[in-house]
Amino acid sequence: MTGTNKTVKEYFPGLWSLLSALVIITVCSRSSFLYAFNLWDDANSYFTVGKCIFRGFVPYRDLFDQKGPMLYFIYGFASLISPTTFIGVYIAEVIAAAASLLAIYRIYRLFLKTDVMPFVATPITGAVIYSSWNFWWGGSAEEFLFPFIMWGMYLSLDHFRNRYPKAMDYKTVLIGGLLAGCVFNLKFSSLGFFFGWMAFVFFADIVGGKALKKAIASCFVFLGGMGIATIPWILYFGVNGAIYDWLHVYIYKNVFEYSKSLPMGERVAVITDILKNHVLNNELAYFFIAVGVIYFIAAAIFTKRVTVAELLNLGMLSFFLVFVLFIGAVSLPYYSFPVNGFVLFGFIPFCYIIEGLISKKAGYVITAVSLIASFLISWLLSVNVRSMYLEPEDMFVYKFRDYIRDSGVQDPGIIVQFTFDVGLYTVLDEEPICYYFQTQTLNMEEVLEYQEQYLYSGEADFVVTCDHEAEGIDDRYDLVMEEPLTFDYFDHVYRLYQRNSNPATK
Repeated sequence: MTGTNKTVKEYFPGLWSLLSALVIITVCSRSSFLYAFNLWDDANSYFTVGKCIFRGFVPYRDLFDQKGPMLYFIYGFASLISPTTFIGVYIAEVIAAAASLLAIYRIYRLFLKTDVMPFVATPITGAVIYSSWNFWWGGSAEEFLFPFIMWGMYLSLDHFRNRYPKAMDYKTVLIGGLLAGCVFNLKFSSLGFFFGWMAFVFFADIVGGKALKKAIASCFVFLGGMGIATIPWILYFGVNGAIYDWLHVYIYKNVFEYSKSLPMGERVAVITDILKNHVLNNELAYFFIAVGVIYFIAAAIFTKRVTVAELLNLGMLSFFLVFVLFIGAVSLPYYSFPVNGFVLFGFIPFCYIIEGLISKKAGYVITAVSLIASFLISWLLSVNVRSMYLEPEDMFVYKFRDYIRDSGVQDPGIIVQFTFDVGLYTVLDEEPICYYFQTQTLNMEEVLEYQEQYLYSGEADFVVTCDHEAEGIDDRYDLVMEEPLTFDYFDHVYRLYQRNSNPATK
């Protein structure tokens, strides 16, 4: 019986995290079964590229998109579960959220005295994190790299809370490098977190551990961990003769073509506005982040609950995460999602208060209630809930799908203009016919010229646009459907063109 109780105690945190993730993601993500379809064009783009990996395509070489290869493989495996819906992506999101919440639970265990409060705080913290505006529609690269950020945070906090000033052991450094390598291969703009992670380990080993050689060696161990995490992708692209394509698109274009070229003064002003907008659009999350900042500074100065090393470590992690995220002076709502990991620190002072007021028996009741609270927070705060009423018949993507199916065109070739993937490739279970299967924001003129070659030659059977009329179609394509879609802040008009029998102009 004792052994059984021990097993339950060991596995319950993981099961609790999974249950909490299931509740939260089901409500907050438009990939879940509560929503008719995830209309986010970015997520559909990842889905198309990921699905095509298992059909002989190689990202960057055969299809152009800018995220990391690990993200496409996550979507690819999700497509094996369901190639025409986001159910597979939803399952992947639940798993990612469960891993993140388990790390959050472990962090709470570092600071809280009772066994109950980490269980109480975890689902509520998760609800605040995932119901924020910057969670966006569900399925972002930031969402899938979040578990690696949170486990990196746990390793760092555990070391500086329980073992510092002893130098960090090589095993922990290696694991940190592996986590950083996964982030690199998902979306490297969040790597600032791990730069701060390793930089502080380096200086702490020197100052606290008096171990200069160890600090230097740890840097190479960390890079080795990143290298190990990248080996599968080197092998994959090497076997497929696409290493140049991978490095050119994912590294070169993202670094040198995506960020804005601005004078320093103007860059600072733009970044300031970006940060202000992210704070104002995610009020509750940043309220708890602000509470955490105030509490940890006060605790480091006036109490022994937090050491100066812990405070400086958190400062390094947060500063470099934010700095690298926004140094390019380019931003979209979901960019700041990894910053939500710092929400948990704002809950800690409230947990201390509750710990002193409740009995152990009452704690079990509050634990059950906390799961209900996480549902209510998600339901009331997630912007996605406002679109839950939409049915498939309300959506242009299903209307276009039905028209194309009824047209009798076999294996229809589709070009998407003036927007990213609108979801037709997904719902039709079709593959792109060309490299620039959607209009990218980089070198847009080059992309449009490339697409027009396929329109001129007639290889594209259909053209889909968003808020624009198609370009380069001459009189070879007819406008066959025009469908607006409006809900909440979303207001767009989509057009479907079909190739006719007119000959190409000379």
